[in-house]
Amino acid sequence: MASRVKISTKGIAESLEALAQLGRDMDAAAGGALLAGGEVLKDGMKRRVPKDTHNLEDHIRIDGPHRDGNLTYIEVGVIGADADTARYGNAQEYGSSSMAAQPYIRPTVDEDKSKVSKAMKAKLAEELAK
Repeated sequence: MASRVKISTKGIAESLEALAQLGRDMDAAAGGALLAGGEVLKDGMKRRVPKDTHNLEDHIRIDGPHRDGNLTYIEVGVIGADADTARYGNAQEYGSSSMAAQPYIRPTVDEDKSKVSKAMKAKLAEELAK
C-alpha cells in the first residue's frame, strides 16, 4: 500500500474555465492550485505523523505537479524514502500484527479536505484577479 495521496483538479473546473476565457495558462494555474492544496495536506500529515526519530516526517513531501493527458495531479505523502522507511510509514498508517495503527494520512485527508479546497480556490482567485 502506498503512503501517499493523489489530488487532482477535479472540482475546480469552473475556476479553470474562467481562466481559460481570460486567455490564461490553465496548466500553470491548475499546478499552482494543486500545490497550494498539497501544502495543506503536507502540513497536516507532518503535524499528525508519529515523531520518534523524525525520519518519517522528513520524507513527507509533495511530488508534482504532473500531467497525464488532460489531468493535472500531485502526490503528497512519504515520497523518496528508502524501503525501511516506506514499510515503517505503512505500518504506522495501517498497523501490523504487533502494533496498532497510528494513522496520519487518512485523518489528514478526512479532516483537512475543506482547507485543501479553500487553499486551491484561493490560489485560483488570485490568478483570476491578476
